[in-house]
Amino acid sequence: MVGGAAPPRVGVPRSILHYEFDGAIARFLRALGVEVVLSPPTNAEIFRTGKRLVIDELCFPIKIFVGHVAHLASQGVDRIAIPTIVGHVNDRVFPCHPRSRLPDIVRALGVCDADRLLTPAFRYDREGLAKGGFLALAQSLGISEAAAERALPERRPTRQTPNVPVAPGGLTIGVVGHPYVVEDRWASNQLVGRLERLDCRVVTDTAPTPIDYAPEGTGLHFALAARTVRMTRVFDRDDRIDGIVFLLPFNCGPDGDVARHLARTTSKPLLTLVLDELQSSAGLVTRLEAFIDLLRPVPAAAGGRST
Repeated sequence: MVGGAAPPRVGVPRSILHYEFDGAIARFLRALGVEVVLSPPTNAEIFRTGKRLVIDELCFPIKIFVGHVAHLASQGVDRIAIPTIVGHVNDRVFPCHPRSRLPDIVRALGVCDADRLLTPAFRYDREGLAKGGFLALAQSLGISEAAAERALPERRPTRQTPNVPVAPGGLTIGVVGHPYVVEDRWASNQLVGRLERLDCRVVTDTAPTPIDYAPEGTGLHFALAARTVRMTRVFDRDDRIDGIVFLLPFNCGPDGDVARHLARTTSKPLLTLVLDELQSSAGLVTRLEAFIDLLRPVPAAAGGRST
């Protein structure tokens, strides 16, 4: 650190970009010797805090994110890392508008003092966050470019096929959706665990190394929407996948259009679940059970034939 000063305690919200880029920002800061304070997994209190602060028009994940930032602000951290996501290096695929302006949302809501925010601009590519944002983040902490280069997170090659577990019997379900919904157990209403309790194997679109983070050929300009369409196509063509569940966060405009498109173009059974702030599990469980029953082969009746 500059002048030998003690490194600051930097808060990292366990939401949106943390899941989207597999914890790369927290790993980078730790590799620089910075003390990282990661907010706890999403819970009802974190969500309620965000909901009180955020206008209703913003989507469910943004409310969760703001709750995480507010929690960190109350913990006495020196700085909070909230990057600005500019777009893809190909200049053809971009983040949705609220996700690209997370620092501005936090400032406008007065969640914490603006001078506590670390807001480097990031671009992403097929393997995640490009290095320019990491170098800018280090610079804002007074760390040299050489040290930042040494601390850069490992780049992970993309895969062309999902890593589907092979096991006899049972059903294999592909789950698609934004990483910060699929991987956040509270936001997803414990979906993966619920499917596993129904004796299903679950493959998420975040389980393999991301397949072309901004995939071409989808006709979409929103990055995560394009990725969802691409992964659904991959699962739809894979004979090992029996059915697909699409998790749609409430008030996400791009995903609303994606859901209608997938319903028309997916040949395998597809269940769309809208996740919202009500977090009612009864209806979700009923729909899951009905979907799984639809996929299971009907046993042959005594003396009869299966249908």
